[in-house]
Amino acid sequence: MEKTIKLYLLLYEDDIDYLSNNNFRELPVIEIPGTSSMKEIENLAVSMTNFTYEPLITVEVICDFEKYKEYKDSHHTEEYINENGDFTKIAVETINYSVTDKIKIINVFGKKLPAVHKNIYDILDGECSFFKLRLTRFLHSNSHEVIPYDYFGTATVEKNGPQDFTDEEIQKQVKKAIEEQESILKKAKERIATVNSVEEAVDFLINEDLDEEGIKGIKNKSCVTRLGYFEEDSGFHFGYGMYLRNLFFHGNKNQRFSDDVEKCRSISFIDQGEFGEGIIYDLLWRKLNGCETSHENIEKIEEIKRQSEHNPEDYSYWNSNIRMKLLSYNFTEDEIKIQLELEELMDHDHDYDHFEEHYFQQKAFLARLNKKERETFEYLKQDYFNIKNVTDKLSYPL
Repeated sequence: MEKTIKLYLLLYEDDIDYLSNNNFRELPVIEIPGTSSMKEIENLAVSMTNFTYEPLITVEVICDFEKYKEYKDSHHTEEYINENGDFTKIAVETINYSVTDKIKIINVFGKKLPAVHKNIYDILDGECSFFKLRLTRFLHSNSHEVIPYDYFGTATVEKNGPQDFTDEEIQKQVKKAIEEQESILKKAKERIATVNSVEEAVDFLINEDLDEEGIKGIKNKSCVTRLGYFEEDSGFHFGYGMYLRNLFFHGNKNQRFSDDVEKCRSISFIDQGEFGEGIIYDLLWRKLNGCETSHENIEKIEEIKRQSEHNPEDYSYWNSNIRMKLLSYNFTEDEIKIQLELEELMDHDHDYDHFEEHYFQQKAFLARLNKKERETFEYLKQDYFNIKNVTDKLSYPL
């Protein structure tokens, strides 16, 4: 693990414009109040509010230790702290040289915070969206990827540079792509005529239809996504879901296949889709991730169904449904108990900040994070809540 240095600095509104223009990876090369202590920089910000109405913004910068030392050693004759105790320009240059990630907004101070310029509020609100996306993506992928700081950056231009196409050339390319897709789908549908069950449909997708990249993408979706009603698969209906509908349902007169889809509906606890494509997708994910429901949990699910039918007044439909769904993904009784407790907290906590805390803790638990992954989660969550707290304080009127 790389050794890092954390530094805390105090910025003004105009500095946020500069950060935004440099993707929050570079500080303006000026003398800036800074320290290695968050408490010290916040105490300084509080004291300075007595002398200015301008919002004061504290930021956290994480620097690579070796790169920081390398740059500092090469400028060893220069002063890093001025007579006021601020970082000098050379100190700021050293930080810019060694910064490892986004410069993160920690807090905001001031007497008239809602008066902040709208463009500054919009910049910070955009950062809030980025850190929420980073946290969410971490939980929804089995690889627990941390999306890079320039995720919303401009697309990379190919080596040969941009190419200009005429409308006629574009139409030809689109027509060619459509014809290729129709040809692929036609060949696949000829094979589908012999598929008589959801199980066979999934075997076909794995062994004959999906390429390596497609399989990898589905395997990388964590259980959090599967338990969120396509929450992070928002494009499923018009994306892969549409492909599955066209492949297995439109024009398919195989009654044995239709009957099997209907049979699966009664034991499915997920978003089934328009025709049942969600059922196929769910089994596909389960097979690729080794998460088919155990026989023991199938028996538990059947028992919950029987008891809820015979004594409906003793059972909460919502809790029973959650239990059955989690059992179908092989969660233990202890894990389910924790999930239901978090669900209860979310249902009764009207404070949105508390709700979000419970929400993300629930997702983290569903993701089954190990110790290291849990530490990363807590760190990413704090990044998001820090910037969210800032935008909440500013509360720019629409």
